[in-house]
Amino acid sequence: MTKISPFLTHQCHISRNPLVIANAFNNYFSSVAGNLFHKNFTGATKTNNNPLTYIRRNFSQLPSSLYLKKTTTHEIDKIIHSLTCKDSHGYDEISTRILKISAPYVLSPLTYIFNKILSTGVFPDRLKFSEVIPLYKMGDKTEFSNYRHISLLTSFSKIIEKIIFKRLYNYLNDNNILVDHQYGYRKKLSTETAIYTLLNNVLLSFERRNFVGEYSVTYKKHLIASIMKYSWIK
Repeated sequence: MTKISPFLTHQCHISRNPLVIANAFNNYFSSVAGNLFHKNFTGATKTNNNPLTYIRRNFSQLPSSLYLKKTTTHEIDKIIHSLTCKDSHGYDEISTRILKISAPYVLSPLTYIFNKILSTGVFPDRLKFSEVIPLYKMGDKTEFSNYRHISLLTSFSKIIEKIIFKRLYNYLNDNNILVDHQYGYRKKLSTETAIYTLLNNVLLSFERRNFVGEYSVTYKKHLIASIMKYSWIK
């Protein structure tokens, strides 16, 4: 882990107090998403931000309702053994290594708890807690924006997240909701697939003597740098 400098500015103040620094980091990280949203979507109508409006506008026939079917001890046991064996842990101090060892003894109660979550639609607050660790990236060590954070979740939350993800992913695929060019976080698709598709389209356009344009966008928190490049082969 990167050692964090004790000198961190907050509203032009410098502090050595670990508690003050921790609270300042917490306030900064928890406000980044909200600040970006208000900055980029101020004045936007609710219609533009409503995902249901997008679905109604782009699908002539609405998909069927999503039903989260119950899980089983077999599914949970398979997920537990698929987790990377680590000693790092969340606030509960239960690592995936310990979870794998104790799996035979906790499968039944976990199955009951997770099925309750699926049937009621209530995700326990305790499974949302995480330990947030700021990691230094580059630049001035006294600036919060030069740190990124990692969140250490509980091992149990990772299991239920994989259970829900599997059902949601299958639903999106079965109803063709994801676009064909969504390469991230999908089976058999990756950045290599995206690059291959891009190069293939460019070469085909060159062969047909068409105009080829590339629009590249780089995201860095609130900064969005856009670069347009054009090529033409006669």
